[in-house]
Amino acid sequence: MKTKTFVGLDVHRKLVVATAVNPLGKRIRQSSFGPKPKELTRFISRLPKPTKVVLEACSVWERYYEAAVSTGAEVVVSHPLRTRLIAEASIKTDKVDSAALANLLRLDSIPLTFVPPPEIRALRRLYLEREFYARMKSSTMRHAYARLSERGVDYGKGVLQHRPQREKLRKHRIREFDRAIDTMDDLERKCKALDAEIHAAFLESEDAQLLKSIPGIGELMAVGIAGFLCPIDRFPNADKLTSYVGLCPTTHQSADTLYHGKLKKDVNRTLRALLVAASWTHRVHAPKGEVAKLVRRVVRRKGKMRGTVVGAHKLLRIIYAILKQRRPYLPRAPEGFASGQ
Repeated sequence: MKTKTFVGLDVHRKLVVATAVNPLGKRIRQSSFGPKPKELTRFISRLPKPTKVVLEACSVWERYYEAAVSTGAEVVVSHPLRTRLIAEASIKTDKVDSAALANLLRLDSIPLTFVPPPEIRALRRLYLEREFYARMKSSTMRHAYARLSERGVDYGKGVLQHRPQREKLRKHRIREFDRAIDTMDDLERKCKALDAEIHAAFLESEDAQLLKSIPGIGELMAVGIAGFLCPIDRFPNADKLTSYVGLCPTTHQSADTLYHGKLKKDVNRTLRALLVAASWTHRVHAPKGEVAKLVRRVVRRKGKMRGTVVGAHKLLRIIYAILKQRRPYLPRAPEGFASGQ
C-alpha cells in the first residue's frame, strides 16, 4: 500500500512556502518559490504519490488551488481563523505555518471551508465586479453633488441619475463637476456591459431563476444570492444556513447562565448584506406577504433594527425552502414550506 504525502502551502501574493511530510510527520521537502502556479505544480509533481494538499483561504487561493488540482493531488482549503486557533505558535514564520498545515492535514485536524465549483465562483466574481462599479458610481455622484453645492448651483432631487439632465449642468463650467460626470458616464457603460453578462448567467442558472420568482428580487440580486448561497445541499437544514449567514445571535452559556448576544461576525458579510437588501425590496413589492407582516409586528415591539434582522431571517428560510424543494415562490405557501422543511 502506497504511503500518502501531505503538503502544506503557506500562500501569499508574491511568495509560496510549501512543506511536504510523510504519514509519520517526517519532513520530505520544504521549498519557497514565486507566485507562478507552474512552480507549485513542479514541486508537487516531484513528490511521492498519492499526495494531499492543504492551503488556507485567502484572496489568491483560487489559482494555487487549480494548479494543485491539475497535478492529480487531493486538495482541500482550510478555514484561516479556525486553523489559527488550533496551530497558534509563539514563533510564527512562513516555514513554521507551512509545516503546521502539513501536520494538521496529516492528523486529519484541518477545519475545512467550502470550495465552490467553477461556475459558482464565476457568479460570485460577476456580482462583485458589478457591485464594485455601482459603488464607484454612487461615490462619484456624491462628489458631483458636493461640487454643485460648493458653487451654490441649484439642482433638483436625483438630477444626476438622468444623463440628459446632468448634461445640462455642464453650462456652469465647473471642471471638477465635468470630470465627475465623465467618470459616471464611463462607469454606466461598464455596468451596462456587466448587466448583459449577468443576464446571460441568470439564464444559465436554475437557482437564480427560482430566486427571481420572489417579489422584489431581480436578476442581479438573484445571481448574487445564488453565487454565495448555492449549492443549497451543503446545508442539512435551515438552522445551519441561518448560522452560516449570521442572522442568528451568538450564544454564551455557563452552568445556569444563558446569554444571547449580538450577531455573529465571522460570516460572509456580502451575503448577509444581500439578504438584508432583498428583504427590504421584497417587503415593498409584497406588503401583504409573510415577511412584511412579521416585520411590522416586530418593529412595533422591538424597533426597526430588530425588524430588519427578523425580515432577512424569514426571507432566508423562504429562500432555503424554494431552493431545496425546487419550486418557485408561492404567496400562500403550503404547510412547512416557509420553514424549510
